[in-house]
Amino acid sequence: MKKSEIILELLVGVTALGALVAGGALFAFSSFVMPALRSVDAQTAIASMQAINLEAPRSALMLPLIGSALTALLAGIWASISRPNGWVLAVVGCIGVLAAFAVTAIYHVPRNDAFASVSTTDAGAWASYEAGWTLWNHVRVGLYLLSGIVLAVAAVLPATNVVDTAQ
Repeated sequence: MKKSEIILELLVGVTALGALVAGGALFAFSSFVMPALRSVDAQTAIASMQAINLEAPRSALMLPLIGSALTALLAGIWASISRPNGWVLAVVGCIGVLAAFAVTAIYHVPRNDAFASVSTTDAGAWASYEAGWTLWNHVRVGLYLLSGIVLAVAAVLPATNVVDTAQ
């Protein structure tokens, strides 16, 4: 196996790991953070989500979110150009990661920014924000997790093929 193929496999693997970590972190929001916020009064929920939205862009979560998008872009282009076998899986996985990142950039970031100025007494604003935010969070969780699995398979597939042909 060539050095460039090994580097590509590692890049695809790192992208898979980033996607799975990002998906897992966002899954926490879908599975228990948002349900917990729904169980408290709107004032508490709004104040809590506003605090979360202030902290999130400064958190370690940005590493797998932004990092996996950057490595997906690089790995997707590289795989489509240089990988004779298995490039489709790598490219599909990379597109899924980029789509998940796009949901964050196009939907969640502007929505979170607008929500920063909502009064903590506006229960209607909370209900509207929470429903849409959670729905689109489910979408990006699914995209990240499915893409991570596809990329993990794509990362090991060439190595498996080399072992099979060597026998």
